[in-house]
Amino acid sequence: MKIIAILENKIDDGGAFNQALNAITQMRRICEGRFEFEVFSTVKENTDDLKKLGISCTWVPITFADKIIAMLTDWRWWGRIQNLIKIHGPFEKKLIQHGCDLVYFLTQSSNSKLLQQTNFITTVFDLCHRDTPEFPEVRSFGKFLAIEEHFKRNLASALVVITESERLSDTVSRRYGIDRERCLSMPMSASPLLQDEVSSDTSYVLKKYNLKLGYFFYPAQFWAHKNHIRILEALVHLREAGIQYNVVFAGGDKGNKKHVEKFAAQNFLNEQVRFLGFVPAEDMRGLYEGSVAVVMPTYFGPTNLPPFEAWLIKRPLVYSSQLKEQAGVAAFYANPDDAMELAAAMRSCANTEIAASLVEKGTSRLRQIEKLREDAEIKLMNRLIQFEIRRRCWS
Repeated sequence: MKIIAILENKIDDGGAFNQALNAITQMRRICEGRFEFEVFSTVKENTDDLKKLGISCTWVPITFADKIIAMLTDWRWWGRIQNLIKIHGPFEKKLIQHGCDLVYFLTQSSNSKLLQQTNFITTVFDLCHRDTPEFPEVRSFGKFLAIEEHFKRNLASALVVITESERLSDTVSRRYGIDRERCLSMPMSASPLLQDEVSSDTSYVLKKYNLKLGYFFYPAQFWAHKNHIRILEALVHLREAGIQYNVVFAGGDKGNKKHVEKFAAQNFLNEQVRFLGFVPAEDMRGLYEGSVAVVMPTYFGPTNLPPFEAWLIKRPLVYSSQLKEQAGVAAFYANPDDAMELAAAMRSCANTEIAASLVEKGTSRLRQIEKLREDAEIKLMNRLIQFEIRRRCWS
């Protein structure tokens, strides 16, 4: 049996790309010695990026014909016609030509609509458009309806729906009527791009960006829900108390950066805040290692990637209080609506004894989650074996 993973994220998509890399590495390991495994990408540049990591990747573009098929799939009459004429689009034809039995979508992809015959596994990162629908990135100009329609149309026919937590699996099942046993909770892990062998030296990274040790680090793209503003408000409160911390933001602009920069300028924070923009993957470990702590007051969850990376690099974590299920006792918590509470959590990092204890708890939390991931991988392998047995029933 052959499984083909579909990578649709660009490297500058940040966490989504890193999570896809983790999924590729994991599935390749699970398949070794049992199933064939390949990686396709709809982004041509990814073939070179993955080659550097020792991962072979085939570029498969989404063509105009594929887009037409996807559009027609939304019409019920097309389903009746397809049942008669049985047309495969270029995307699925490519998969069939490569002997694909099962497609693994590594992100919240609507391209499962392109599959007329081939079975697939899909991924759900979050349902934050329902949890916090007020944010523009999940609300404005029809975005909410598009996301909602995606989940209604693309989950029910999946062989497996992979989520990142039991809580999210329960929510997917409840909101979209998906059989709970179809959902598989697979905890995420730190990005493989943080490994020493693919990372730049910390002193080089600090010199490159003209940084001094001891800043708070927030690796996040500039979406409104990432809540950069609350960190700046916390800095203002701290300054009023005679405390001055530096903060480094690393992440691409998704439309909210100017708003954050304007607030920083209006509140005279430019000397305390650095905006690095999108940072090459090889520099990320050095930026983590140069920090005193990682701060992440995001509204979206229930899981995020930076906590894993903070624990891996052994840095204290300041995290949103509604996301305790992920971090357990391994974080200082603050209400993401409350700048003073966030400021207090950041001050807690100055206590070296408490911070060191938190780092130990982070290491322990990583081990706990690793055990959960190992158990989930066994469940996934059993699903794949079951599908392989059933796949023998047709040509």
